[in-house]
Amino acid sequence: MKKQSTKAVSTKVFTFLFAVLISCGFAQNTYALPDSTSAKSVEVTYQGLKDKKLAFNVNYKNESAQPFQLTIRNDQDQIIYASKFDGTPLNKTMLFSEFPENSKLTFSIITAKEKIAQSFEINTQVRTVEEFIVKGI
Repeated sequence: MKKQSTKAVSTKVFTFLFAVLISCGFAQNTYALPDSTSAKSVEVTYQGLKDKKLAFNVNYKNESAQPFQLTIRNDQDQIIYASKFDGTPLNKTMLFSEFPENSKLTFSIITAKEKIAQSFEINTQVRTVEEFIVKGI
């Protein structure tokens, strides 16, 4: 009789602990999900060189229609560009004529509620590729 009661108690304790572990796992998953809608509303793309200047296109949908600020910083955290915009969407091409050989640019959109940042590393090493075409006669 004693063996049966200890077995019943141990199965209940094991079931309870298993249920607690499962519920804690679900609770962590619900809090760990990031808010990806704001990150999807900002697109910063490298457009290449235009007239020997680096060209970046900044596209911000601004679905909340709130005023925001666009700042661009270098790798020493110095502000290269800063401007405030009203609640309209932004689609702007930024041209940079002077830039160090190896640097990093960070584009930040700052609203009253959030800050979205995207970084680019600039490497100006030049590589020459020679191509030969040989045709048989």
